[in-house]
Amino acid sequence: MKRFLGLFFGLALALPRLVFGEAVDMSEAKAALIAPLQSETAIEQKNEGERYSVAGLCKLPAVLTLALAFDEGLIAPETLMQVSTKAASVGGPTAFLEATEQIAAEELMKAAVMISAGDAIYTLGENAFGSEQVFLQNIEVNLQKLGVSAELSDCIGNGSAFTALDLLLLGQAAAQSPTFVQYAGVYMDELVHPDGRRTELVNANRMIRTYSGCFGLMTGSSRDDGYCGVFAASRNDMPYICVVIGSKNSESRFALATSLFDYVFANFSLVTLSKAYEPLLTEVPVRYGDAKTVNLVPHETVVMLKKKGDGEFTQEWRGDGELTAPLSVETPVGMMAYIDATGAVAYEIALYPEQDVRSYGILDVLRRLAWNFLRG
Repeated sequence: MKRFLGLFFGLALALPRLVFGEAVDMSEAKAALIAPLQSETAIEQKNEGERYSVAGLCKLPAVLTLALAFDEGLIAPETLMQVSTKAASVGGPTAFLEATEQIAAEELMKAAVMISAGDAIYTLGENAFGSEQVFLQNIEVNLQKLGVSAELSDCIGNGSAFTALDLLLLGQAAAQSPTFVQYAGVYMDELVHPDGRRTELVNANRMIRTYSGCFGLMTGSSRDDGYCGVFAASRNDMPYICVVIGSKNSESRFALATSLFDYVFANFSLVTLSKAYEPLLTEVPVRYGDAKTVNLVPHETVVMLKKKGDGEFTQEWRGDGELTAPLSVETPVGMMAYIDATGAVAYEIALYPEQDVRSYGILDVLRRLAWNFLRG
């Protein structure tokens, strides 16, 4: 399998900092937060910047890196991968792989996502990247791209510490990976070994069965680190990521995640102000150009969070009603302001010409006159 360095997984969108009073009791967790899928800004949070050991969630960077490799076609689902002696000896949750057996990559990925099977994760990484060290390098590159500052000692993440914000960024990337989501929402399945043995896989994230709209993502627990989880749920096209670190037991972990999801779904809505490169203004007049009009587009997708009942945003164009050539797609020509119900500017988005527009000089005018004359 081709070796490669980290796959960039860009997360667009940034919301301005919003401040709300604490609406959910988070006292039984070491840290927690909930945020829209497209933003790093937490609606509710506790100790989001403090670093903690997070039990089995330390494997999330490795599993995400593998999922992105599947998404990019760099790991083919049907590829047979051989289990090494080291992979078979990895501790923790296990798919009960035996050294030298060969098993399809998609079967291993299923075990990696559903139960965080260390032997499956290691086998995938070792085969796909050529060695544990190269696998680790790819994981580290992806962490850098996502803005996650955690340091890893090995590809499984043993001994690593993460903040709730780190886990949010990883969860946002995982929730937008088709491969990760494909398996994260499966509660029960099995892994079939070449010799006919079967390993039952039961997802520890019971919220995929009990909470409407939940589609993943991963949990972890230990005596010292407590009960942790990164959860994703969506209703009415409103996806959120919830992180819980260090709850005292499994019940309190799921109860806190449920309360946070219930709160945001009941009280907030997401409004898409713009989509990257989709016109916000059309057929704006242009003077002295080789086009008479031009559409104006943003270069970013912007989603605003607002409390239900706060009223709608209104648009206000802050630029000329008629533009003058030359115009470049790389140079903004004005701002679209979004005004909230109080009259305050909630957000401003730069708009750019959808296409370059050349200006007409005297030579261009003479050429056009000559062309028109010759055409009669």
